Amino acid sequence: MKIRFFFTALLTAIFTAFYLPNANAHALHVFAQYDGQILSGKSYYSDMTPAAATYLEVFRSGIEEPILTGKTDALGAFNIVVPDVANTVLKVVVEGEEGHKVSVVADRMVSSTTHNSGENFMLLREDIAHLKNKIYWHDILGGIGYIVGIAGLIAWLNARKMKQGFK
Repeated sequence: MKIRFFFTALLTAIFTAFYLPNANAHALHVFAQYDGQILSGKSYYSDMTPAAATYLEVFRSGIEEPILTGKTDALGAFNIVVPDVANTVLKVVVEGEEGHKVSVVADRMVSSTTHNSGENFMLLREDIAHLKNKIYWHDILGGIGYIVGIAGLIAWLNARKMKQGFK
């Protein structure tokens, strides 16, 4: 009876995981870069939709209060002019829908004379962030493998107990 209940619960969990694609839709992600003058970045949800019109705060290292506040645009991007202070770290906190909140330390990059290279870096960071936050099939299959392995271990232990009881 216990094994039947266990496998029913396991199949229900697997069914739920595969047929509820929006269950993790509201996980919020953000990346940011700072070139000494402009703090730029983008925020998005785990289903890769932009976090449009979400509130953001910028904190400087050693200061408790935010130095700047703002909102992301319709594409989830932000560009804020921040005066440069030597040896400082900027932290960006974005608060999205339903109270989801994420923070990230802005990557410091060397200021360049061409605006185009900053945009190229932003596109590259966006691609890396999308790949990093993506769920891959081998991760899903690995999780199912762990579940099946644990279930097999439990079944093996129960079979040993039953075998010892018959002696």
